[in-house]
Amino acid sequence: MSLTTSRAPPIFGAVGLRGVVDLILATFTALSAALATLALYGLCTSSGNVSFSSLIQSRVSPHIRGRVFSAFDVIWQSMRLVSLLLGGLVADTIGIRAVFYAGGALLIAAALTGLAAN
Repeated sequence: MSLTTSRAPPIFGAVGLRGVVDLILATFTALSAALATLALYGLCTSSGNVSFSSLIQSRVSPHIRGRVFSAFDVIWQSMRLVSLLLGGLVADTIGIRAVFYAGGALLIAAALTGLAAN
């Protein structure tokens, strides 16, 4: 399944913005900055998920769509658990800011790669 479609750029924008939020959270410690950026993060996560789900629905045949969504959910949720484990270990080793900086950089790189491929 290729993401080369007019619906893909919003996904990459949401991912990139989540990366920027991670960088802001790593840099600023004020509660007001954290609350504002976390609100933005939630908006980007939701809009990215809606865009990605719509993309799957438009690209996958109806007779296998349920299986594709089920597989997607298993992979997504499994990797979230792995990332929590790894993030916790890295935070314990070198600090939470490093986790946010690395996560932000990876999300921005993924977004730029996705946008460049479109």
